[in-house]
Amino acid sequence: MQNHPNYYSELKVSRSATSKEIKRAFRRLAKQFHPDKNQTKNAGQTFQSIQTAYEVLGNDRKKWEYDTWIAEIERKKKKHQFYAERLRRSRLQREKCDLVFQELLHFNHEKGIQLYEELQAEIQDFCIDDFMNYTESRDCEFLIAEAYQATNNYHAAMHLYEKLLSYEKRRPVFHHFVPEIRDRLKKVYIDCLTNPKNLENIPNDLAKIKDLKLSKREQAWVYRRLAELYVGAGLKDMGKDMLTKALQLNPKLAGIKKICLELGLTNSPHLSTASKI
Repeated sequence: MQNHPNYYSELKVSRSATSKEIKRAFRRLAKQFHPDKNQTKNAGQTFQSIQTAYEVLGNDRKKWEYDTWIAEIERKKKKHQFYAERLRRSRLQREKCDLVFQELLHFNHEKGIQLYEELQAEIQDFCIDDFMNYTESRDCEFLIAEAYQATNNYHAAMHLYEKLLSYEKRRPVFHHFVPEIRDRLKKVYIDCLTNPKNLENIPNDLAKIKDLKLSKREQAWVYRRLAELYVGAGLKDMGKDMLTKALQLNPKLAGIKKICLELGLTNSPHLSTASKI
């Protein structure tokens, strides 16, 4: 039931609880977490969760619908677990690719990536198209890119998103979903640039950013972030250059007081703006 609301847990009752037990549990918890009596930080949010749970479990029709929904989720989860376990025991590389797909479909990002990278290590010149049809391969690569992005491996995500757009020009699969891939790629470019593994990658990533047609505000934020990275690495001249570009794009750029001081720009006309932030 991960990622799904567990109303029984919210009310601290079992799935077999009677309507009287559910009502009793709600009253007890409502008294404990009511904002008028409980001033702790999360009391209001907890009280709201308790109310939502009781609105469902305290209503016979809604409770039946919820129990039916939960039973279906559990059935699908068990089916997935059984199928995934069979694939894990298999030595067939085709089924290992299927397992990658299954893990990623269920948002098991780290496990899916691990299996994918194991296949790359096992098979020389690994190509997922050798084990899946064209559409399945593109779907799987999209999920792998999504997993890399979710786990902050931006360069790996960038490579796969770029690859998918390249495939799309030759043999379309995603059609109306292409703008979503482009938006994700835009975010990944910015993430790569502003969280570089190596400062030497910045010029190449910056060139890609320039093709994205960002707003002046967005460009200024990127340059400010680069200024911070360069200053943090002790490269103050490059940091000053990036900050100057940022301020040319957005003279009212926020959050620059500290970096101006680090760069010795105490006489900067922009420092007075920063000091108000």
